[in-house]
Amino acid sequence: MTVTEAPVRRKTPSPPLRAEARRGIGPWTGLSTALTLGVTMAAKADDWQGDWIETQSLLHSGATLLAGPLVAAAACWQGARDHRRATDELWRSTPRARWRRMAVAALPLALWAVAGYVVALAGALGATWPYAGGGGPLPSLVVVDAAFLAAVALLGFSVGVLCRWRLAAPVLAALMYLVLGVPNYSESPARYLDPAEQYALWDQLPVWWFAPAMVAWTGGLAAAALTAVAARRRLTALVPLAVAAAVAPLVVSTGDGLFRDDPAAHHLACTEGSPQICLSGRQKHLLPQVAEALSELTGRLEGVRGAPERYVDRLPEQRPDDTWIPTPNAGWYLLRGRLQHTEDYAWQVGYHLTDRGCHGSDSMDADDGRVRTTDHAVASWLNGPSASVPGDEESPEFRRLEAMPDAERRAWLGRYMATRTSCDPSEVPVL
Repeated sequence: MTVTEAPVRRKTPSPPLRAEARRGIGPWTGLSTALTLGVTMAAKADDWQGDWIETQSLLHSGATLLAGPLVAAAACWQGARDHRRATDELWRSTPRARWRRMAVAALPLALWAVAGYVVALAGALGATWPYAGGGGPLPSLVVVDAAFLAAVALLGFSVGVLCRWRLAAPVLAALMYLVLGVPNYSESPARYLDPAEQYALWDQLPVWWFAPAMVAWTGGLAAAALTAVAARRRLTALVPLAVAAAVAPLVVSTGDGLFRDDPAAHHLACTEGSPQICLSGRQKHLLPQVAEALSELTGRLEGVRGAPERYVDRLPEQRPDDTWIPTPNAGWYLLRGRLQHTEDYAWQVGYHLTDRGCHGSDSMDADDGRVRTTDHAVASWLNGPSASVPGDEESPEFRRLEAMPDAERRAWLGRYMATRTSCDPSEVPVL
């Protein structure tokens, strides 16, 4: 009986790009990027969780100043792989084009870096979503940060191909951190060419062409560097370099114009009734909590002539009857969608209400002792027992104000409120 031997199946080799993406330093780069950003965000969760802008601002800083140098160092190490293995001559003897081999080695690492950023982004936005109010993340900033990480991967790879020094990777990371961080201290419009620039996004939005311009700038430089080391005709590197050079003057000349006013941030959302509590449209969901925190202060001023008609976190129109209240940003006052330290919040409002802004005024320097103690006593009384500084209730001025009959106190407070912006001691009724 003849036994037929079964044919042996030969495993089909994976395409080079897939093989590079599954092995080597690429997956570790993606994991390191995600962990770096994740640990950074988790360590400062109290500062951002509950506010979209704070979340993206911190993530932008981490992606550029921390993950950027990390990805550049990993890519530099990858680019120097042939130097370490002494396989340069071997690769020259193969029919595969140099640019294709370089692209296969560099692109997976760039993709893994972007993937790590996307994982961290998804985690941060998912942690913010249950607590944040209106608005949402800015897609343009996501695109800019992701493109930056891909660009530094290509740039770092190019440096690794050119540099045979084994310490090139850590030195490149340190230099990139300095190059990205130092322009943040500059006032020049050229700082907007820095991908790590800390954008003022609290009340502004990027213009529509912000993301394409920044992608063209960073991507053009990176593509030019990779083309210069990989292409047979190195003059083709001038094409992406020309794109970057054309975008740079546009970014610099526009400067602060890269961002426009956010209508939602500049729109005031107010409570009904009198007095009104007003916040930025982005934070209108916090109005009930802020109104509750200030309920004792506003209640004590009920029926007082000259009392503020509106309490706003910004004064765009500078109405005379408006008074300032702190913006409940994430961090000290806002934690996961809840207003924290309500006593301190009310204390800030009460003392700002009695602050005359007369520091350095000659008229107040002459005889302002009794005025200052009166202002302090009024602020302490407005704050109430829960928010006033311990010991304020012991001052004679506070006791006199507390002992007044309600009608007399309202009349006196009316006269006081009429002069709360005066710097002339003779006009201020003192206790």
